[in-house]
Amino acid sequence: MQDSRDFARLPIKELVVRCALPATISMGAMALYSVIDGVFVGYFLGETALAAINLVFPLFMLFTAVIDMLAAGSAVQVATRLGEGKRREASRIFSFSLVAIAAVSALVALLAFIGTKPLLTLMGAEPAVVEQATTYLYILAASAPLCLTFFATDNYLRICGWQNYSMALGVGVAVLNIALDYLAIVVLGWGIAGAAGATACSIGAGAIAAFLPFLLRRTELRLVRGTIPLRQFWRLAFNGSSEFFDNTASSFMDLIVNTVLLQLGGTLAVAAFSVVMYFDSVVSMLVFGLTTSLQPALSYCHGAGIRARTRRLQKAIMLAAGGLSITALVILQTAGPWALTFFVEPGDTALMTMSEEALAIFALSYLVKWVDICVSGYFTALERPAVSLGLSLLGTLIAPLAALAILVPALGLTGVWYMPLCAGTLSALLSLIALRMAL
Repeated sequence: MQDSRDFARLPIKELVVRCALPATISMGAMALYSVIDGVFVGYFLGETALAAINLVFPLFMLFTAVIDMLAAGSAVQVATRLGEGKRREASRIFSFSLVAIAAVSALVALLAFIGTKPLLTLMGAEPAVVEQATTYLYILAASAPLCLTFFATDNYLRICGWQNYSMALGVGVAVLNIALDYLAIVVLGWGIAGAAGATACSIGAGAIAAFLPFLLRRTELRLVRGTIPLRQFWRLAFNGSSEFFDNTASSFMDLIVNTVLLQLGGTLAVAAFSVVMYFDSVVSMLVFGLTTSLQPALSYCHGAGIRARTRRLQKAIMLAAGGLSITALVILQTAGPWALTFFVEPGDTALMTMSEEALAIFALSYLVKWVDICVSGYFTALERPAVSLGLSLLGTLIAPLAALAILVPALGLTGVWYMPLCAGTLSALLSLIALRMAL
């Protein structure tokens, strides 16, 4: 793509390919890194390390929720202003948002250092798990002011038409992370600290590279001085609130699920859930990458007043996301047991058996869980945050909590595995009703 004006000029199919393919490849590479990281941790460090990362990762996502809110909300305003032809205003929003993101990143790092260990202890985690989990999160928190800007800057690169550069960064960070994981865990034997250090170093390098096009003034968006009105900032934050509450509610829900798993099956159940989440991260990141890659195009067309094109683009996004999710379901149902062998230490039959059962049931949720992601993203792109927020909370917190409350007393541990399917079905139905009313 040459610049943001291609959002209105290219045929829909070509636009989807040009935007979604690089983002999907980038997200796929990051997801592959996540899986391989899980292989290194599970195979070389064992069940306790797997459980530690699974317990602490929702906390990290919780701490980054505000960053996602500012990044998503500002990206919508920036793309909309470009669609309206207001490039100077778009650059001012972009520049101010970067400063705000850096400041908030430092704050969440401080909160991570203060609150991690007490919360994990309160959840009932074993001392060995708490020790490894805090080590992992402390290292990530120390790098947060640099690393968290990497994910925010990716939004702005895609708005400027730098999809291929964004893809190259995503792939490069993933490859570097895998190489550093092998060096730190297998060769140097640094354990879970090595896993966290590898992640921090690779993403930090990606953040520096992501800033270069803006520093060299090669993009439509420029780094400029100035602020934005307080009212506009609150509007920006509110528009990104669906992403904030989505991450917050999802992290909160993961903490609840982990607490339930600790009570029902101990560290073994948490480790099995951790293995399943590595597979889920691949599918979720691919669907999320597909959806967010085309949000700038939706916002641009909305700002330019091209309503019919906006509707056609959303239908194309949903067709692609649905096809991707169903393909993932088929792959996991057929090849899942074989793939699990890479995560489990040889001879750990208890973890293997529980992981196989959990994955087979959990994968059924891919029939429906993509729907609310696509619909919520659509309303965010059109600056309708109230609807987007409601759908996000429904899909990530309200429906899962209700399903968990009903299924666990009836089915025990198996009810936890069925929860995503039941919650996703309800969320998908209500999301489709909301979309039908809007189109």
